[in-house]
Amino acid sequence: MESNQSGKVDSSSPLPVTLLTGFLGAGKTTLVNRILSERHGERIAVVVNEYGELGIDGSLVVSSADELVQLANGCVCCTVRGDLQQSLIQLLDARTRRFRKKPFDRILIEASGLAAPGPIAQTLAIDPALRAALRLDGILTLAHAVNLPRQLVEHPEAAQQVAYADRLLINHADRASEEQLAACRASAARHNSLAEVLVASHAQLAVGPLLNVGTTRDTYWDLEARDLDQPASALSSLPSEHKHDNEGKHGTLGEHGHDAHVSSIALRSDQELELPKLKIWLQFLTNRRSHDLYRVKGILRCTGIPNRVIVQGMYEWLELGPGEGARPEQSALVLIGKDLDREEIERGWAACHG
Repeated sequence: MESNQSGKVDSSSPLPVTLLTGFLGAGKTTLVNRILSERHGERIAVVVNEYGELGIDGSLVVSSADELVQLANGCVCCTVRGDLQQSLIQLLDARTRRFRKKPFDRILIEASGLAAPGPIAQTLAIDPALRAALRLDGILTLAHAVNLPRQLVEHPEAAQQVAYADRLLINHADRASEEQLAACRASAARHNSLAEVLVASHAQLAVGPLLNVGTTRDTYWDLEARDLDQPASALSSLPSEHKHDNEGKHGTLGEHGHDAHVSSIALRSDQELELPKLKIWLQFLTNRRSHDLYRVKGILRCTGIPNRVIVQGMYEWLELGPGEGARPEQSALVLIGKDLDREEIERGWAACHG
């Protein structure tokens, strides 16, 4: 990996990046401290807003220079005081110059508790220098087992963090009753039917497998086997004032604690899809909904194409192309976003068939 004076970073093997999000009090600092202090065998560069806030034990520090701290467990802590894009380019340059013998193998970006993941993910996807050197391996969202249902109602940032998640870690389970934990799972499922859910106390999970999400591999989402309709079933069991009406409109935030603005829509079809029609519809949908369409994921069966077709989208980025393996028996597409109109989306989906 090389860096030149123009700020461009070339890489033949892009580094995986894990984006860590979660609302205030979810336990991100606890997890980051574990990454920076435990002997987990992973060489990880952790990018935080200010590493001084983490209270790193001086005995763990091997060396430091400017805004970079090298730790005894092989990790690196990098502080961001300005633009994330430039900070990442500088970190990659340091990997080439300072850590040539033992370069780190992954970057973890800890987002602010009030930050939406979309703009950060977009920075990695559209910036030419970063796109060549890095790949977003997954978004890990921490959630408070007791507080999440209320936070999803009161704070749009928390709802977006859950909606963007590839892997959701429900933390502080030791503080929650079985009923509260079940309510947390149900609230999260209504906002994101795709995320893999893990449960822990004090963020006590093995670091390596936790961060290695691999969502860029189309084999990660087993959409063919998943019960994608489960969140809808959970929604149908709620009192009627929580449900979406027949006109496809959405209710407002009520006192019962259900945020109807952020939701998942799962679509399936046994019929073959027409790829040109699908491209036009998805492009129209992403252009029209823009920032309100958080995630799109699909494994599709298309006319005249022997392999599966993969759809991945996030924020303003959309990718559609051939995937690994034979095409599925059934197409599956999941959309997660704000104020999604189910009837409109189902009409567009139906129009993509031959």
